[in-house]
Amino acid sequence: MSKVTFIYDKDGKEIAQVKGGENRILAEHSEIPDNMRHAFIAIEDSRFRSHDGVDKKRFIGAALSYIIKFGNADYGGSTITQQLVKNITGNTDSTVKRKVQEAWQAMDLEKKMSKDQILDNYMNRINTGLGCWGVQAAAKKFFNKDVKDLSLAECASIAGVTKSPGTYDPTLSEKTKAANKDRQKIILAEMLRQGYITQNEYNEAVAEPLKIYKGTSEGDKKDSNIQSYFVDYVLTQVKNDLMKKYNLSSNNATIKLYNGGLKIYTTQDSNIQKIMTEEFTNPKNFAANEKISNPDMQAQAAMLVLDPATGQIRGMYGAYGEKKANFTLNRATDMKRQPGSSFKPIAVYGPAIDLGIITPATVIDDVPVYLDKEHPNTPYPKNAETGVYEGLLTIRRAIQKSQNVVAAQVWMNLLGAQNSINYLKKVNIDRPKEGYVSMALGGLNEGVNPLIMAAAYVPFDNKGVYLEPISYTKVTDDKGNVILDKKTDQKRNIAYKETTAFLMTSMMRDVVTSGTAAIGGGLGTVKNSSGKVIPTAGKTGTTNDTYDKWFVGYSPYYVGATWYGYNYNKTLKGQEVYQALKLWNKVMNRVHAKLEPKDFPQPQGLVKKSICIYSGKLVGPHCSGDPRGNAIRTEYFEKGTEPTDTCDVHVLAKVDTSSKDIYGRPLLANPFCPPSLVKEKVFIKRPVPYLPKSPLKGSLSATIKDWIYQLSEEEYCTKHGSGTSNAAPPSNPAAPSSNTGNSGSDYVIPGGNTSPSKPSNNIGGNPSDNLNDTENIDNIIP
Repeated sequence: MSKVTFIYDKDGKEIAQVKGGENRILAEHSEIPDNMRHAFIAIEDSRFRSHDGVDKKRFIGAALSYIIKFGNADYGGSTITQQLVKNITGNTDSTVKRKVQEAWQAMDLEKKMSKDQILDNYMNRINTGLGCWGVQAAAKKFFNKDVKDLSLAECASIAGVTKSPGTYDPTLSEKTKAANKDRQKIILAEMLRQGYITQNEYNEAVAEPLKIYKGTSEGDKKDSNIQSYFVDYVLTQVKNDLMKKYNLSSNNATIKLYNGGLKIYTTQDSNIQKIMTEEFTNPKNFAANEKISNPDMQAQAAMLVLDPATGQIRGMYGAYGEKKANFTLNRATDMKRQPGSSFKPIAVYGPAIDLGIITPATVIDDVPVYLDKEHPNTPYPKNAETGVYEGLLTIRRAIQKSQNVVAAQVWMNLLGAQNSINYLKKVNIDRPKEGYVSMALGGLNEGVNPLIMAAAYVPFDNKGVYLEPISYTKVTDDKGNVILDKKTDQKRNIAYKETTAFLMTSMMRDVVTSGTAAIGGGLGTVKNSSGKVIPTAGKTGTTNDTYDKWFVGYSPYYVGATWYGYNYNKTLKGQEVYQALKLWNKVMNRVHAKLEPKDFPQPQGLVKKSICIYSGKLVGPHCSGDPRGNAIRTEYFEKGTEPTDTCDVHVLAKVDTSSKDIYGRPLLANPFCPPSLVKEKVFIKRPVPYLPKSPLKGSLSATIKDWIYQLSEEEYCTKHGSGTSNAAPPSNPAAPSSNTGNSGSDYVIPGGNTSPSKPSNNIGGNPSDNLNDTENIDNIIP
């Protein structure tokens, strides 16, 4: 007898019921076509007509398999007669004792019933789809026909379902429909091989399209309620866990799930789920779809929200618009898309900070680099959105601006592929073969989804600890016994040190306050219903050609990962490039409406230091005089990683303002320059000189933003004095800074690695991108 399974939210409120039901219609022997009998015999028990209930050859093979697999009792080998015995007795235990007992019962049954009687009973009792038993019920459900009217192709389709109804029932989804067609072909091939059909019959059956009935018959009205994406996911997880813990087949786990009277206690917060459903079904949030009538061509999105303290999923939504069927594609948990720059914190910066390889103040030279081995003279990667390079840049500012070149150089020159792969595995992203520089920028062979990304960011919000994302806490049987305890079985491990989690959060807070997530009036910022700001941090992501947009952001309360794009490769344009952020913002503002602001906790083991943002070192005498403005900032460090050297990037030099180099920079003054044209100015001096491998499009001063501020070393004024020689007189101290000779800085890495990413608005008053080579530097440098 079937029993209803109940599903509850985190507060114990019932949110769904599921029941397999008894959709069973008996068919007489004369009503069942031979094609149906032959299909089952061909695929389930080819020696059915000749054995005595047990196929000795298959039975011995299955027993050997059991021994080889060290006690996996859920082995194959059952004949149709044995399967009928199991259906009659209801005994599905996966034990050797049960298998032996079943074999004796099958041989006894063969003495009492004819082969046709056994086969007819079998075909009337087997599970032929979710909530469906017997071939007549399946004929009605799948094709709206009586079994006697089925074609060869349709008979093979029904025969293919019984192996795993959850996988092969063609009415569940397009995925299961395709799987059913594949299995139908296997069955037809067996029927051909065993002589039940001719080659022409095989060809015609394979070519025949399966017209699955989409109406609602009396038998399956009870299954017509559409479940949420959350319930779909929970049922899938519970089924998988039942199979794993109790060594059940897919079919037996499905029967247990839909007919066992279980109670499933989920982690869903019904208020959060309601908010997400409302936002993702609101056409105003998907304006691009107004002129697109074909659902397959419309813009899509997905989002998942986690509690970082428990790893419990609070809500999810897997597509645009109202959900119209069960077990459809859930993009929040099942899709695989490129994550773009949202991958950098977990593949590059988090691991490198944790290993002490970099600090937030480490400076990388954001200049054209050449990391594509196939095109060694072409800059790769590039800073995708602007194509502009910032020059000397701290890790903090590189994350804020989402500069690809910096991430790629850290990954290739400092971190290394294996360290990146090892740390990704700590957050359950196991990609041992993705050891190439594009991984640093989110260019993966195997993509990700919001579930994977939200879970991977949990350690930044949970003191460095990764928690397996779970959708339920426990499952009880019809007697109240706990049969699955997910909270006990939940996996957890330390991904990063607490200090690493804090430093990463500190840097990603800049992304939402003044970086790539600050657009649109601050879409990365969350406010409660009183207008109070809830602290947030996060990272945007954009893929090549802007096919995908991501935002993974978090508060002290929740982690939310959002994706926006299309089912096919389509470049997002206009306001669409902000849609992932907008959806995240709309959901998270409502989720936090009744919550009070609280800050991210600061662990012990941190120190603060005043540093120069262009050297990453302690403040020198000229850092405050940087032509772009004061270069002094206060930075956090894990104790023991703070800098000890003084800035050697800023230098003071006397220049002749009337004499310029090819970039428009003033040349060093010589002893003959008129005093009225000589000025003392602050410049920068790269610890490692940069020279491009090949000519760049545009001049260096237009390509690299800080090039115009660099001292034109060893080039002296040629306008004044005898002759035109610009040999260096010994009288001009071009770099009086105390550490000018220290070019082997631990904090500055020369240009070398890069990859596609998503830069943001300029921060801190940098010069115009359109600086003319010949523009007078007096207009820029005071």
